[in-house]
Amino acid sequence: METSTGIDAKQRLSAKLLKAVLMAACVLGISVSCVQIFFDARQFSKGIDSEAWQMLAMIREPSTQAAYKMEPTTGEEILFGLMEHQSVHIAAIKIPNEPELAVIKRDLSKSGYRYFSDYLFEPVRIYRIPLYKKEPVLEHYGELFLAIDTAHHGQEFIQRSLIVMVSGIFRAIAMAFLLYLIYSLILTKPLNRLIRNLYQINPDAPGPHKLSMPNSRQNNELSIWVRTANQLLESIERNLNLRQKAEAQIMRLSQYDYLTRLPNRRTLQKHLQNLINKPGSSDGNIAILCLGLDDFKSLNAHFNFNAAEHELIKIADRLRNHIGNRGFIGKLGEDQFAIILSKITQPYAAAEMAQALLKQLATPITVNDEKITINGTVGITLFPDDGQQVDNLLQQAEFAMIMAKSRSQNRYQFYIASVDTEIRQRKKLERDLHEALKHHELSLVYQPQIDFKTSRMVGAEALLRWKHPEKGLISPEMFIPMAEDNLEIIPIGDWVLESACQQLHEWHKTEFHDLRIAVNLSAIQLRDKNIVDRIKYLLEKYQIPPRLLEIEVTETSIMEDIELSSEQLNNIKATGITLAMDDFGTGYSSLSYLKQFPFDKLKIDKSFVEGLPGNKENTVIVEAIIQLGRSFGIKVIAEGIENREQETHLIKSGCTEGQGYFYSKPLADQEFAEFLRNWKNKSTSSRKRTFPNEPDVDNH
Repeated sequence: METSTGIDAKQRLSAKLLKAVLMAACVLGISVSCVQIFFDARQFSKGIDSEAWQMLAMIREPSTQAAYKMEPTTGEEILFGLMEHQSVHIAAIKIPNEPELAVIKRDLSKSGYRYFSDYLFEPVRIYRIPLYKKEPVLEHYGELFLAIDTAHHGQEFIQRSLIVMVSGIFRAIAMAFLLYLIYSLILTKPLNRLIRNLYQINPDAPGPHKLSMPNSRQNNELSIWVRTANQLLESIERNLNLRQKAEAQIMRLSQYDYLTRLPNRRTLQKHLQNLINKPGSSDGNIAILCLGLDDFKSLNAHFNFNAAEHELIKIADRLRNHIGNRGFIGKLGEDQFAIILSKITQPYAAAEMAQALLKQLATPITVNDEKITINGTVGITLFPDDGQQVDNLLQQAEFAMIMAKSRSQNRYQFYIASVDTEIRQRKKLERDLHEALKHHELSLVYQPQIDFKTSRMVGAEALLRWKHPEKGLISPEMFIPMAEDNLEIIPIGDWVLESACQQLHEWHKTEFHDLRIAVNLSAIQLRDKNIVDRIKYLLEKYQIPPRLLEIEVTETSIMEDIELSSEQLNNIKATGITLAMDDFGTGYSSLSYLKQFPFDKLKIDKSFVEGLPGNKENTVIVEAIIQLGRSFGIKVIAEGIENREQETHLIKSGCTEGQGYFYSKPLADQEFAEFLRNWKNKSTSSRKRTFPNEPDVDNH
């Protein structure tokens, strides 16, 4: 049953206290009684011995006379007097080498307490004293024998012990009840009154209610507790309105993105669910567009955080203004937006909206007085054709966007069932990549690098290849981003660096003593604090002159952490190796990096080499990069050279080195060595080129 306080009677503090006090009292009473009984047992044992010795002392003298005179009758009369004592079991006067002079005997007592008394005091105790006469000479006549039955004394002791035990327990219980009553009056009853008062107060709206102060207890612990509880109730009442306002604000923030003020994913899901549940929703399609910004992380890393957020707000406002009342726009993630279009009669309407949104993004945005163009990719899914569950529809739109972005940028793609299959295949490919290094599926190929001035092959770029046991060669553009995402690039990058150094060492042992090798370093490797020690170790292990090892890093890799990248690159440069910036011109504010980082070489991205010399935009960019390198005294190498016209234009513009399919495709180690021998054996005159207006890079 439960009391008025709502607490089960067995669980009440007073009931538990009573149990504890009674238990403790019983244990204490029994313990004290046992101690007293123990001491009583010792006293009873001594009493038995004392009584026996007194009886022997009392009849010793007449027993000696009877033994001396050899009078059995006198001896029996003397011993018969002992039989008045109920505890005497056997009494005898013994003569040396003769039968007993006199013996009296009584059966052992049949007392019900005998089992306990025998255990405590032994069943029979034996006492002996010699009988002798001292004058005129010491002469021994025999001995006086006495056997005491302890049952009579044991019965008295046990009865007394029971009284002691029972009285001790009752005294302890009485004291326990007295303490319990005192505790109840002082603490339990006031607490029960406070509990009843608390039950009458609503903690969400305590209002003017307060706990009553216990009588005559203004300065004890209970009064302090009551005052503290009343202060807490006042605080709850005082902050109730503030909490309600905060909850309203939290509710609003939970439905909208704090930065762009666009509805968030949860609100998008609710809006889409309402559209699906709306009567007549099956009359027309609902299109869900997922728009993801391309390379927004690079912009976020390049500019300060506030500037990047400001530009994201500009993009959100631009999209919201363009959509207007034609759809519902919300924010899915850091750089992803979702647009819901209802009453779409034909899928092409969603495609037109996607194209219009991409066109809106194509308009440059000014960031810190610099115009930046941000592209996007759109994935489209349709209700009810592609599904009817809200979460699945949003997920399918994201999948379509991801797949569109993996193929190219600034495009849109409709969701198809094969997208799920392709996503699963990508996940399987990621798992296979984890085992690729262990199964020796990775290898290096080498693409020659030509010095334009001497027409000599001065180096090679080590390029990673993955030959999948089932799918064959996998494009690096596919598996390198995978490796960077799941951090597999760390062991793979270490393997590439060591394998390239080992191969260069093998070439140096032959006739290619001055050959240089270039190795790409990922952004994750660049952040590794042990990378400098790793490079030093490999240079020493494979006896490579530092100038013949070239480390290439991309602009995007150093933008992720400018401060750490600067420190790491300066430490790497201190080892004496060559540093090159790969894909130069594809990022933001490359000029600032040339001033901040210790690069020895710029690598013109192949996207700028394409179309030379006919493409005027690429021509201007390439010539500007070469001129920039000359201004900073930095060599320039171009990749992706595919024909003589591109080579000639680059030479005339002052480019220092080049690589590409015009010279050779990437080759395996043995093929590369053979190619290098053939190149070296060709006549120098046949490979010599003219360099009109040749710049002297070293003088700048």
